[in-house]
Amino acid sequence: MHTTQSFPSKRTTALGENGRTVTRSNTTNGVCPQDFTIIGDALDPVHESTDAPTGLAVDANLNIYLTYPRNAENSTNNVVICTSFTGEEPWPSAEIQQCSVGQDPATCFINVQNVVLDSLGQMWIVDSGIVYGSGSQAASRGAKLMSFNVTTRELIKTYLFPDNILFNGTNLNDVRINNTAGTGGFAFLTDESPRGGVVAVNLDTGGVVKRLNGTSVVMADPTFVGVYNGQPIYCWNGTTKSFCNTASDGIALQSGNMYWGILASRRFYYVPQDVLQNFAATDDEVLAAVQDPGELGSEQAGFTADDQGRLFMLASEQNAIFYVQTDQARVTKEINGVAAGGSGPVAASNYRVQTLVRSGLIQHADSAAILDGYLYFCTNQLSLAPARQYDNIDARKGPFRSYRLQIGAGPAV
Repeated sequence: MHTTQSFPSKRTTALGENGRTVTRSNTTNGVCPQDFTIIGDALDPVHESTDAPTGLAVDANLNIYLTYPRNAENSTNNVVICTSFTGEEPWPSAEIQQCSVGQDPATCFINVQNVVLDSLGQMWIVDSGIVYGSGSQAASRGAKLMSFNVTTRELIKTYLFPDNILFNGTNLNDVRINNTAGTGGFAFLTDESPRGGVVAVNLDTGGVVKRLNGTSVVMADPTFVGVYNGQPIYCWNGTTKSFCNTASDGIALQSGNMYWGILASRRFYYVPQDVLQNFAATDDEVLAAVQDPGELGSEQAGFTADDQGRLFMLASEQNAIFYVQTDQARVTKEINGVAAGGSGPVAASNYRVQTLVRSGLIQHADSAAILDGYLYFCTNQLSLAPARQYDNIDARKGPFRSYRLQIGAGPAV
């Protein structure tokens, strides 16, 4: 027997309050699954990890490098180079991955957080120096920034962070390099410890300064509750609830500024790089130079930037990557009465956060790099990890994928 299935029309009627007929529309966003829009081009998977990575870099030969920190897990290898879609080998060597008893902590990896390639093709590795399971204080001579020749894998130089920088449990997290700043370049880093901070290193002299520690522009929102895959996220010690306090985290250099985000918040800021390079400036002068573009609409971990003025922000709450345009000449629409185009930097008050890509595959994108017209990023499901789950269950479901997305741009210079 043939039957005919009928579907409701786009507009339906029903009896509402007091018996009145109410007309409802079936075209409202959210009625149908397809109304939850996937934005942007398809993601191209480039690697699959057994462990959860936090750092990612890509070299000129499109080799991918990942870091597996020793925060919650005691990973065998801190830094690897990907040899196939699932294959990895320790980089630059197996011997440097672990410190042996009695070894100088300055010569081996303790807890690598991120890996970054600079404009000269050098690989930079930031090691927080915080030994797995030891608490929050870096080991003496353990917190360091190391540069390597990416081709020969030889160590070029190690910059140790002195004790007067490692106060308040400094937890060095992310790094960016400007090879043209000063006479020999500068490194800029974020401190994600609860009181936060940004750090500048003169690569010529080895001088280092920490700024903004304990100010609102680097610290988490005191009672911040993020949302991940529709679930509110707290930090947990067993069944005891607290609010996550991860501070300044993602970082990028763009248009002469250093940008950073606060992980346990929806805020980001920037300050001119030359202000951070001026070690004679007072803390008050540095704070006064900080610009606040307003909230970006998501918790975020990693930042990166391209050579077309865009700053990209990895928006974990939205399963997305956002961006802002910082170059007024490339702005295509009027904002706050300022016409499209023009010259100079976009004023902080005129930043317009937009979505580059949104996909359920973006499960807490953490670090990103741009090369050869693509934006590469890793994912690690951070909010599903034990510290952010009730009774410290591990809700992550590996493997953890890294992806690339075509953006038609190169890295910021």
